[in-house]
Amino acid sequence: MLAIVLPAVVAVIVCAIVVFLLARQIRHQRAMRTLYLEADGLEHDLKECRNRLARAHASMSMGPNQPAAGEAEARLAVDAALRELLAHRLWLRDEADNAHQRELDAAVTAIGKARGALGRQLQELDSAQRALETAVREKIEDLSQR
Repeated sequence: MLAIVLPAVVAVIVCAIVVFLLARQIRHQRAMRTLYLEADGLEHDLKECRNRLARAHASMSMGPNQPAAGEAEARLAVDAALRELLAHRLWLRDEADNAHQRELDAAVTAIGKARGALGRQLQELDSAQRALETAVREKIEDLSQR
């Protein structure tokens, strides 16, 4: 009887270990895939933010060679965010395979929050741009009626 039960118990234990290891590997790969996709999205959003800020600042510029207020600071902030994103991509490339799952999960959460915050700021920028365009259009109409 022991000759039959013991191999069955060992087989069940081995199967449980294999399933545990596979589940852990799948979770790790899913986190990595999410991080790369979110990093791509964040990079796209940052570049879009830079383009929209440039358009907004061009609307507010007093002259062709005169930057609008805050233009340089905004560009530096976006460029710094892109450099920080590059540093995180390098970490992913070099260290993520050895990272603990909780580190990867924290990174997924953090990049998701960053994208959400940037998305809200892009919406606010769109709203401000529309308000600026409306104000400029109304001013032009007012001046043309005089």
